[in-house]
Amino acid sequence: MLRDSQRVRLTAGGLLCGLLAAAAPVAANADLQLVLAARNRDGAAVDALLRQGANVDAPQADGATALHWAAHWNDIETMERLLAAGAHVNAENALRATPLWAACAGRNTAAVQRLLAAGADAGRALRSGETLLMRCAYTGDPAAVRALLAHGADVDAREPSRGQTALMWAAASRQPAVTRVLIEQGAAIDARTRTVRRLRGTGLRSTMSPAGAAYFEAGGFTALLFAARHGDVDSARLLLDAGADVNQSAADGNSPLVVAAMSGHGRLAEFLLARGADPNAAGAGYGALHAAVLRADPALAQTLLARGADPNARLTRGTPVPHGTYQFVFTLREKGATPLLLAAKYLEPRLLRLLAAGGADPLLAFDDGTTALMAAVGLVDLRRITRRSRLIAPRELVWADWLNEDRVLATVRAAVEAGAAAAIDTANAAGDTALHGAVRFGFAAVADFLAAQGADCDRENARGETPRALLAASGIC
Repeated sequence: MLRDSQRVRLTAGGLLCGLLAAAAPVAANADLQLVLAARNRDGAAVDALLRQGANVDAPQADGATALHWAAHWNDIETMERLLAAGAHVNAENALRATPLWAACAGRNTAAVQRLLAAGADAGRALRSGETLLMRCAYTGDPAAVRALLAHGADVDAREPSRGQTALMWAAASRQPAVTRVLIEQGAAIDARTRTVRRLRGTGLRSTMSPAGAAYFEAGGFTALLFAARHGDVDSARLLLDAGADVNQSAADGNSPLVVAAMSGHGRLAEFLLARGADPNAAGAGYGALHAAVLRADPALAQTLLARGADPNARLTRGTPVPHGTYQFVFTLREKGATPLLLAAKYLEPRLLRLLAAGGADPLLAFDDGTTALMAAVGLVDLRRITRRSRLIAPRELVWADWLNEDRVLATVRAAVEAGAAAAIDTANAAGDTALHGAVRFGFAAVADFLAAQGADCDRENARGETPRALLAASGIC
């Protein structure tokens, strides 16, 4: 579910190994040998080269100096030698990373503090716009964050690509100690990332067809929404204690509760419910209970029902469906689905029973008329292409999942026990009943069970086929 505009930008053209990439073979001169000596943590060589008059600020090919490497290694002794020799404390490499950035990236508190004391600029940013404060927030160094702020770093500075702040980086990186410091220092808890409108697949048809793609709003994420997406309960608690709205929403309409549920963070979702989150929030077209079924989380589903979630809420809009994705998605094929219908489609008998016990109506159908029994046997669509996520999984694995007759039978039994037998002969637009579906997909035990429940073996579909004719030799009917 997480889209690019909602994802904290934790790279800036490459991490430390890219910014301080090993230089090309170093020429045999004292200046470049100094960089090599610092890179190799050879203090004696650094001393000797400085006495020989080596240029303390000589850069390697990417612009990194000896001071960059000393900061990277948290080598305070070498840093002291270089600074005493007049090293430029704000020297930039090709991506505008200074030695202070290298210290932040390595979570080297002592190096950060020493460089700041030597006059390093706490407000510098990479060419991408990533600030030093963001990098220290990401690496989770509260002492370094305090030091940067004490030396003038802007607590609410934004990177230009998506408008993210250091507080967002802390929450997305699960760094509550940093979150606490930033809040204490006045970080804006309600700051939002930039909102964008993007054309994305719907999962209904090919993205080349009019129904296969739609515009979705993305972005508008706050630190709390990032905490929800990444499962940071402690940061969420700090943000709520500081006044964040538990029922705020992102640009797509999703609340922190739904974001947490869609992201598989049941513990955080339960925490948000305890803090007053609306269990029926569904601004994006689906609610947390739909998400709990999608992620096969019966514990969260039970908590949601106990908190008043509507077991018959309809899914009115799907998520963006990228071409080939490991994300968990709702396609437009599920439009109109209740949580119980999703449990039937995803072959989750335990969840189906739980929902039925919580008041779910087993006779409701998808917008196209597909009932719970049809969904369980595979008549949501003839290919059953939606597998919650992992749409790029090998076809044989997808089919092995859907053709597990034990799970199909268990789900059909659960639906019948819940009262779905009253619609046992309901037909879809093609005239197929659940019994037609069981026969078509070769579920003999399921067909036998449905027939025993009174399913009509002689019901004709739009092609004039009856379950009896399709299995004339099987003896099921």
